[in-house]
Amino acid sequence: MRVAVAGLGWWGKQIIRSLSKSAKFKVVVAVDPMVTEEGRQFTREWGVELATDLAAVQGRSDIEGVILATPHSLHEQQVLSALEAGKDVFCEKPLAMTAAGARRIVEACARQGKVLGVGHERRFEPAIVELMRMVRAGELGRLLHMEANVSHDLFRKLGPSNWRLDPGHAPAGMMTAVGIHVTDILVALASGASSVRARTESLVFPAPARDFTTATIAFGSGVHATISFLSVTPFHGRIAVFGDKGWVEIVSEGNVDQGLPTRLTHCSGTGVPRTERSYEASEAVLANFEAWADAVAGVGQYPFTAGELVNNIRLFEAIVQSSERGGEAVVLE
Repeated sequence: MRVAVAGLGWWGKQIIRSLSKSAKFKVVVAVDPMVTEEGRQFTREWGVELATDLAAVQGRSDIEGVILATPHSLHEQQVLSALEAGKDVFCEKPLAMTAAGARRIVEACARQGKVLGVGHERRFEPAIVELMRMVRAGELGRLLHMEANVSHDLFRKLGPSNWRLDPGHAPAGMMTAVGIHVTDILVALASGASSVRARTESLVFPAPARDFTTATIAFGSGVHATISFLSVTPFHGRIAVFGDKGWVEIVSEGNVDQGLPTRLTHCSGTGVPRTERSYEASEAVLANFEAWADAVAGVGQYPFTAGELVNNIRLFEAIVQSSERGGEAVVLE
C-alpha cells in the first residue's frame, strides 16, 4: 500500500521506521505543516517526500492510504477529509475527542466501504493476545474486576508549551498518551462502560498540565475496573484481570518502543502453583499496520469492531468529564 504519513513528530518518525520493515507498505510522502531542517534530513535519509499540505496529498492518485500521527484534536476532521478523498485511513489514538466524533468516523467508513485502522498496538502484544484468548475461552471464569497502572516519565523531557501537556489537545493527563490503550483492552474484554468517576492532579507539573489520573469504572456487563496513570515516575506497566476461577497479571518492563520483555502470571486456584510466561518484545506496532493492510486488501479481518472503537471514546470522554467535575460520577447512556 502506498501511503502518506501525516505528522513528523517523534511518533510519526517511529511509524516511518517501522513501515520500512514491511513489504506491504511504501511510504511515499510525509506531511507536516512545520518544515524543519530535522524533518528535511529525516525524509532524505528514509527516501520519503516532504510536503506541508495534507489536503493536496490526499488528492494524489498515487496515495492509497493516509496515516495520521497528528495532534489529537485534529483527528476527526482529518479522518473524515481523507475518507472523502477516497483513502483508507489509519489514525493514531485517540480516534476522536468525543463519542459523537467517533460515531461520525465509523459511520463515514461504513458508507465509503473503507477500512479504518487505529493505533492501539497493545492488542497485538503476545501477552495481551494470550490474556484476551484466556478470558474469551472462559479460563478465568466469570470476569469480575480489572485494574491497571501504566506510567512513565517521558513527558518530563517536554517543554511546558508542548501540545502533549495542553489539556485542550490532551485532556485528563496521560489518558491520550497511554490510558486510551488500556481502556481499549478493558472495553474489548468487558464491553461498554456504564459509569465512571475520575480525578486528575498536578502533583509535579505546573498547572494546567496534569501528571496523575485515576478512575473507577463500572461496565454494563457487571465488571468493575480501576486505572491509574502517572507521567512523572519511571516506567511501570501492569494490567491485572480477575475472574471467579482465576486471575492473570501482565507486567511490562518497558514502553512499546524499548524492546523489553513482558511477563504473564496466571493463578488458577488457591494452593495451585502459578504459571509464568515471559514474552520477548515483538513488532506490535508493525503487526497492527500489517493487519490493517491485509484487511484493506481483503485478505484478513481487522480485529477492532466499530462498537469497540466508539465505546472506548465514550469511556475516554466520560473520564475527561468526570475529572473536570472533581470526580463527579458520569453515567454513560
